[in-house]
Amino acid sequence: MSQPVVFDRPLQSEFRLAREEFLRRVLPPWQSALGLRSALDVGCGVGHFSALLRDLQLQVTAFDGRPENIAEARKRHAGVDFRVADAEEFASSSSGVFDLVLCFGLLYHLENPMRGMRNLRALTGKLLLLESMMVEDDQPFLLLLDEPAGDDQSLRAVSCYPSEGAIIKMAYRAGFPHVYRFRQLPDHQDFRPGIGRARARTVIAASVSALDAPALLPATEPKPSGDLWTTDPTGITKALRRLGRNFRHSRAKKRS
Repeated sequence: MSQPVVFDRPLQSEFRLAREEFLRRVLPPWQSALGLRSALDVGCGVGHFSALLRDLQLQVTAFDGRPENIAEARKRHAGVDFRVADAEEFASSSSGVFDLVLCFGLLYHLENPMRGMRNLRALTGKLLLLESMMVEDDQPFLLLLDEPAGDDQSLRAVSCYPSEGAIIKMAYRAGFPHVYRFRQLPDHQDFRPGIGRARARTVIAASVSALDAPALLPATEPKPSGDLWTTDPTGITKALRRLGRNFRHSRAKKRS
């Protein structure tokens, strides 16, 4: 019998179901268009998304850093090759390359997210779908934060929480030639702003070949310029930068 785990709690289940609905909406058209046959679920927990990929008729491999999660996943979901592995250390040389790589809810738990992104690129044959907590900012930066204890948290004591710009830049620098935002994110409060709270999560697609899909918006690589150590007591520079970002966003919306 399967044992209740943190991933089965009501709030976690509600969040998971919203992301599952998102995947069922976006994946089938790409299965046909890109010829997706194999999939890797990175940081799979107890295998909920792995089972969804299996049910979409993909050949699925999945790994997680906690042996207890993999033991539970094997009890729950037949037909998936579950393995114990660390996303920061996992190498493609021993596992091959997968048409689709899914990495949901993991990147911000890593101590070395750039290393993790490079590993994801090495494992991706065609398409990476990545969901993560983030700071809603186009500037690429990472926040080093203490990681709380928990079965669904980091394997280490600290994590690097990225800005959305950092996720996009890391994807480009890891070697993905095409990176995209989604026009419509999962239907959950974490993916939209609320009163007194900014949007907390995002999903990106990073691909080996260009994607032509109405659901996507091309994401350009953030390239900060200027002297980061210049002070501006008047606040004028900061205001001009904010106006510039708003102007670029306005132009991008008009083009779309």
